[in-house]
Amino acid sequence: MNIFCVFIHFFMIPKIIHQVWEGKTEPLPEYLSKISETWKKHHPQWRYEFWNGNRMEDFVKEYFPDLFETYVNYRYPVQRWDAVRYLILYKIGGMYVDFDYDCLESFECYTVENGICYFAMEPEEHCQRFRKDLFFNNALMLSPPFHPFFECIVTHLQTQTVSYTGNRLLDVLNSTGPLMLTELYETYPYKSGIEFFTPELVSPWTNNEVRDYINGTANAEKLEQKLKKAKAIHYFFGSWL
Repeated sequence: MNIFCVFIHFFMIPKIIHQVWEGKTEPLPEYLSKISETWKKHHPQWRYEFWNGNRMEDFVKEYFPDLFETYVNYRYPVQRWDAVRYLILYKIGGMYVDFDYDCLESFECYTVENGICYFAMEPEEHCQRFRKDLFFNNALMLSPPFHPFFECIVTHLQTQTVSYTGNRLLDVLNSTGPLMLTELYETYPYKSGIEFFTPELVSPWTNNEVRDYINGTANAEKLEQKLKKAKAIHYFFGSWL
């Protein structure tokens, strides 16, 4: 492979689906496994990579040894699950997706743009909750390997001092989760290399609407209308809470 081909390769999003489930306290539930199959269905030519706890630890130890002590000593398991997804996309690239994400259409068209990484925006109601004009999550991300924004994330994880307040939700969001991501983006100088999937595309329902849907109390017609532009649905199960 010549130098030009290598250069292009590193700036394209490889066709790989990554999902993580540590499995130290329970195996992957069947209902999440069924949701996972929707990504394989709509991406039949993509490689699928399942990351369990041992594989994640080995990966961090081999490729990010300076972060390993921090990684294994996170207070909450979900902090490891958050951190390792950034490390995987930085080193390997591809698409990371949480197990509570349902795929309706292929995302292959986003792999052709060079040098761009993608994140999923949260519904407007969620932005208001955290007093953010822009609020995005780490539940669905696409990136070429070695993207500079992911390098920024990795550097932050390696250098930050995590403070624990006793509020598990905010501690996680601020240390390894969406609030950390959003705040890094706010000061990141090269925003042209980052794009966002709109809520209509990847988070058409709010977490309250998902709850109502599960409980059978939702306005079915309203929710159906919200799916017209959707390529995926985030169910916001929040099993880590």
